Amino acid sequence: HGLSIDITTSFLPSFAAAAARLCECGFFRVPAGETGGATGGGLKHTNISARMDGNVLMLLVVYCACSSLMLIFNQKTVHHIAAPAFVTAVQFAVTAVAVQTGKMLGVIEADDFEWSKVKHFCVYVLAFSGGTWSNMRVLMDSNVETVIVFRACAPLAVCIFDYLFHKRALPNLRSTCAMLLILAGAANYVLNDKAFKLGGVQAYFWVFVWFGLLIFQLTYAKWLVSSLGLKSAWTAVLYTNTLSLIPTTIIGLSGGDFYRLRSVEWTGPGVLWLGLSCAGGLGISWTGFKCQQLITATAYTVVGVMNKMLTVLVNSLSGGQHASLVGIGSLSVCLVGGSLYQQAPLRRELRYASISDEDAAAARPRV
Repeated sequence: HGLSIDITTSFLPSFAAAAARLCECGFFRVPAGETGGATGGGLKHTNISARMDGNVLMLLVVYCACSSLMLIFNQKTVHHIAAPAFVTAVQFAVTAVAVQTGKMLGVIEADDFEWSKVKHFCVYVLAFSGGTWSNMRVLMDSNVETVIVFRACAPLAVCIFDYLFHKRALPNLRSTCAMLLILAGAANYVLNDKAFKLGGVQAYFWVFVWFGLLIFQLTYAKWLVSSLGLKSAWTAVLYTNTLSLIPTTIIGLSGGDFYRLRSVEWTGPGVLWLGLSCAGGLGISWTGFKCQQLITATAYTVVGVMNKMLTVLVNSLSGGQHASLVGIGSLSVCLVGGSLYQQAPLRRELRYASISDEDAAAARPRV
C-alpha cells in the first residue's frame, strides 16, 4: 500500500539469527524471575537470554519469523489468487479445522466452545475486524508511512493500560526513554525518507479510530489469554479464527471477492502459496497468542514494532528498498530503543521489594 516492501528470499535465512542476536543484546528485557503474567522473585532487570526461559526466546524468534514470512506468502498468494477476502477466509478456516482436529486427536489441549468464554472473543473479533477496516480507510486517505508513525506510538499508550488493567508498574525512566527513541526513530524515518502526509481532518479521524481499536486489541487480548482461565493458547487460536470467518465471509460477499473466483486461473504455484500462507497463518496465530500469554501487553507491542522496523531495515540493506542513510540511521535508532526497553514488573512486586529494602536497612548494624 505504498511502502512497496519486496522481501526477497535472501532475507529469510538471516532473519532468525538476527532476531536472536537482538534478543541476546537486550532487544527485549524482563524482570528477573518473571515471564509475563507470572509473578517473579526479584526486580533486578536482566538480559532475556540469561533469565528468560529458552523456549520463550525461541517463541519470540518464531513469531517474528512467521510475521515476516506472511508478508511473502500473502503477497505471492494474492498475486495468483486475486481475491484477498477468500484467501483470508481459507486461512482462518484451515487454522480452525487444524486446531479442532488436533483437539479431537488429543494432541492439542483446547477448550470447547463455551459461551461464557466465546462471548469475550466475539468482542475481540469485532475490534479486530473494525481495526482492519479502519486501517484500510487510513491508507485510502493517507499512506502506510502514517501507519508506521502511529504504530510506533502504541507502546506509550499500551503501557498506561498495562498499569490500569494488568497491575503493572509504570515504565521506569529507561523504558520510557526507550519507547520515545522508537517513536523518534520512526518519525524521523518517514519525515526524511518517505512522503509522510495526512489528508485532512477525515484522515485524522480514521487514524485515531484505527489507533484506538489497535490499543484495545493489544490490551484486551492480554486479558483474554491470561485472565479468562483458558486451557492453553490454542483455545484463543480456535475461537478467534472460527469467529473471524463470519465478518470475512460478509466482506468477501459484499466486496465481490468470491465472485471473482470464477476468473481465477488455478495453478500449482498458486495452490502452493495458498497452502504456505495457511501454514504461516496457523504459526503466527499460535505464537502471537502464546507471546501475549507470557509477556506484558506493552512488551508484546514493542516486539511487534521492532519486528516491522527490522524487516524494513533488512529489506533496505538487501536492496529491496533503497532507503537513504538518514532512513537507515533512523531505523537503527528504533532498534536501539527496543534494545533498551525493560518489561515493567507487577506493582505488588515493587511494594514487596520496597518493604524488603526497608527491612534490610533497619536490620543493618549502625556504626
